[in-house]
Amino acid sequence: MIAILFEDELWRNFTPLIYTRPIFDLRCGAFSLRERVTAFFAANAPQDQPKVLGLCRPYLMDCYGPQGGLRTFLSKSAPLTFLNGRTLDPSWLPALLEEPLETVYSAGGILLGARLSPALASAILYYLREQRATEALEELQRFARVVEIPAPLLLYPWDLISQVGEQIIRDLPLLTPRIPRYVQTESTLVVRGAANLYVAPTAQLEGPLVLDARNGPIIIDEKAHLEPFTFIQGPAYIGVGSLISSAKLRGETSIGPVCRIGGEVEASIVQGFSNKHHDGFLGHSWLGEWVNVGALATNSDLKNTYGPIRVVIEGLGQVNSGTQKLGCFLADHVKLGIGLHLTGGAVIGVGSNLFGVHMVPKTVPPFTWGSEVFREYRIDGMIEVTRKVMSRRNQVMSPAYEAMLRTVFLLTRNSRGGLGPVPRQGLFGGKNERDDGPGGQLLRL
Repeated sequence: MIAILFEDELWRNFTPLIYTRPIFDLRCGAFSLRERVTAFFAANAPQDQPKVLGLCRPYLMDCYGPQGGLRTFLSKSAPLTFLNGRTLDPSWLPALLEEPLETVYSAGGILLGARLSPALASAILYYLREQRATEALEELQRFARVVEIPAPLLLYPWDLISQVGEQIIRDLPLLTPRIPRYVQTESTLVVRGAANLYVAPTAQLEGPLVLDARNGPIIIDEKAHLEPFTFIQGPAYIGVGSLISSAKLRGETSIGPVCRIGGEVEASIVQGFSNKHHDGFLGHSWLGEWVNVGALATNSDLKNTYGPIRVVIEGLGQVNSGTQKLGCFLADHVKLGIGLHLTGGAVIGVGSNLFGVHMVPKTVPPFTWGSEVFREYRIDGMIEVTRKVMSRRNQVMSPAYEAMLRTVFLLTRNSRGGLGPVPRQGLFGGKNERDDGPGGQLLRL
């Protein structure tokens, strides 16, 4: 069995979070969609060892697509199951797998999923690798049976935040086969709602701790480490190898693998391999991979007017999120210095390194460097820093990953418009134009 996750036309709604990863690799709940589908097959078809493959923008394929390309699998006789990468909860997948070949599921006229023969799959592969799912659906309507079903799809980045708590609950059945319910043996743990606490055998819990699972499950994955004086409120997920440093984690929080988390976190998602190790508040926010948040850096997730928070989406301008509580979105490789403040709905682009200011601009383009003066971050300097950061987690930057970062740098260069000798003045009251580091030309933000 082969499952192929694809991106459709609305992937752009999630920029800049997905310049460096496909939309189906965004974390919400305990998993990304790719991980969720993989866990589903592991639980339901362990003998078949189905392959879960990604079909995404061409420059991402070397990092996130299958080795050898998709045509290797199209040459086989096995049927292929397609899933839209904006799917959050693929509860419809078991029903699709029972359908006859050449069956398509759509949701509101959007291609949701399909179970196809290799021949028909070949006919739509060109459209899907170009993120043209609407045209793929039109082609399938000529040859396949199309079934309309109700199924929500992610539309904007804040959908990840609003759904994280419920998705942790929905993900629980995929986790319990390997993460058992906790049997308390330590007197230094205060547990509320013990029936909803799940702890992997290799996780380390150092009391005193307070774990409150009355409002939803708390799942602590393999090799996670909770240091003394940590408080966690469910629903919450702590990923493989993550360290929680005497933190206060409120409900609806998902921490990916190999993170270091301290301070106060509420209703937020950390993709993985990121640090928010010190005091400071993170609320209703999403952090990518290899992000570092300095001590006392804090975001706002509520306007003083209690009105809905707007977010700048590339190509759409300001979009009303319709939600009263919304924090920040930090793409992969963002670095925030100590004491920085971010407004609700702030979006910081890939690879940006910000420091030495009080209030960060609400929207910062990818690869921005600076404090009182902002410059384009030189890509060679950014990659050098990234190598050092990854090595601290025993990870090695592959040539494909480096090439992908360099491509994203070029793709996003127009977003850093206004290049020229214009210092960032007024908002911060700064007039210093000295070159503090590996920035390039000055940016007008």
